[in-house]
Order: sequence, then C-alpha cells, then structure tokens
Amino acid sequence: MENFAIIGLGNPGQVYNKTRHNLGFWLVDAIAERENLSFQTSKSMCAELLIMKREDNRILLLKPKTFMNESGKYLSKIFSYFRCIPDNIVVIHDEFTLPFGEIKISKRKSAGGHNGVASVINFIGNSFIRFRLGIGNKPHPQMKLSDFVLSNLTLEENKILENRKEKLIDTLYGLIDNGIDVTMNLINQTKPSQISS
Repeated sequence: MENFAIIGLGNPGQVYNKTRHNLGFWLVDAIAERENLSFQTSKSMCAELLIMKREDNRILLLKPKTFMNESGKYLSKIFSYFRCIPDNIVVIHDEFTLPFGEIKISKRKSAGGHNGVASVINFIGNSFIRFRLGIGNKPHPQMKLSDFVLSNLTLEENKILENRKEKLIDTLYGLIDNGIDVTMNLINQTKPSQISS
C-alpha cells in the first residue's frame, strides 16, 4: 500500500468559503462528500484531515487551518507522521491565468505569484503535483488581484463548478491511479469542453 495526499488550499473561516481563493478547499470537500466521509480537526497539525482508501492506496485529504500565506507551515510534520513523500502529494489551488473551471497539471514549477503555493514550496520543496483550477482573470485592470481572488463566486460560476465537479474529482483520482504523465497526456489530448463541462 502506498500513501498519497491531496491538499486543498484556502483560507479558514466562513467568510472565505465562497471566494475564488478557496477552490482548493471546495474540491477537497467535494471528494469527502462523494465518498461520504467527514473531516476531523487536528489542533497539533493545524489542519482538517481524513484518510480514505482507494484500490491499494491510502489517501490523506487535507485542508490547512492556517491562512493561505502560511499553507505549508505544518506540512513537513504532517507528511512525516503519515509517511507521505512529496512526489505523492497533489496540491489543489486557484489559478487566475486559466479560464474559469479549466485545469492544468504541473510539477516542479515556481509558485508563479501564488502565496499559498510559495509557502508549500518553502516547507516541502517543489516536487509535488500542482492541480491548478482556473478562476479567470480580473474583470478590469485596475482591480487589485488580492481583491479579485478574495471576491465571492457568482451564481453562474458556482453552477459551472457543480457541473464540472465529478470530472474534476475523476481527474484527481487519475493522478493517483495512473500517474501524472498519463493524466497530463489525457488532458492535453482532450478539449477543455470535453473534460470539464
């Protein structure tokens, strides 16, 4: 049995639940809901977490309870305890360079201006898999990026996410079951509308 981890990035607190910056939390919550599992809060690890089994693998689902800029603070401790290596870690985060709802998978890249990813890299290195979930770009150039990512999703955007949720989860499972190369090739050979609508 091999250990994997799926981390959703976001900000804790109800006020942030519906924001673009919390799509990592949203998708990890969607996995738990689909599997009929519940998160437990660990004060010592400053995270909400649960463990699920898939085929012959054990998967840790994780939501850091720190704010986005400190997302990586407790990860070394957590992954040492659960014996999970960085190559088997998937980090889900919002990506403003992608159209809304589209995904891009990458590995061993820089943070690209995402403070949560920068924190994760600072604590565990950059060999984890990044699952980037598009939130689109700012509606006008004058808007601060921080204001945009912390703004609430529209009703239409929430509808898009709900329609694409199952396929997003299946793509995540593909990373665990088949590896990054097979999954990336599948995405690259498939039109975005076919994998995410």
